[in-house]
Amino acid sequence: MSAHPNAHQLFTQVADPGTFVSWDIPLIDVGPSAEYAQELARAAEKSGVDESVVSGEALVRGRRVAFVACEFGFLAGTIGMAAAERLVVTIERATAEGLPLLAGPASGGTRMQEGTLAFMAMVKISAAISRHKEAGLPYLVYLRHPTTGGVMATWGSLGHLTVAEPGALVGFLGPRVHEALFGFAFPEGVQTSENLFRHGLLDAVVPPE
Repeated sequence: MSAHPNAHQLFTQVADPGTFVSWDIPLIDVGPSAEYAQELARAAEKSGVDESVVSGEALVRGRRVAFVACEFGFLAGTIGMAAAERLVVTIERATAEGLPLLAGPASGGTRMQEGTLAFMAMVKISAAISRHKEAGLPYLVYLRHPTTGGVMATWGSLGHLTVAEPGALVGFLGPRVHEALFGFAFPEGVQTSENLFRHGLLDAVVPPE
């Protein structure tokens, strides 16, 4: 297994063996252009999943827990309209069924191919999480490598507890974007989970298991 597990590997490491059940809803039609549709098809073939978000439930030490995680292998885990809808439906189902929700983002942010609509979808995700927390239900976040952009700024930062994978790249502005915008790189080690923990932005840095 790689140093940075994918979504299904994370579920396997965290859940009681053989208890994971998918909650993935059929994807909504985002009306992609022919070029974007081909890009989505290639991403699905490469990653083995149909979108950048994987959802479900499992037992963790005998207790039902709802899961949602990004698959970075699908277009860098970016969140478009279909992925956002899957997230919202999962969060709302966890709330309705009174389940703790464990999120494992690993994402480059919102999906640029879908423009403003993808950015606006982050508001729906954040609102669903707020309702989950208002219902008195735990929302626990495990930041994986890498978590940046709109995902870090929204549902990656809303946990009652927020922990991160060792050595993960974690931050809002991706290092390549920062360098392109400002002409110089971030200082070494700034955007690591260990550095964010040292500065009080994370509750812990822990391996998946």
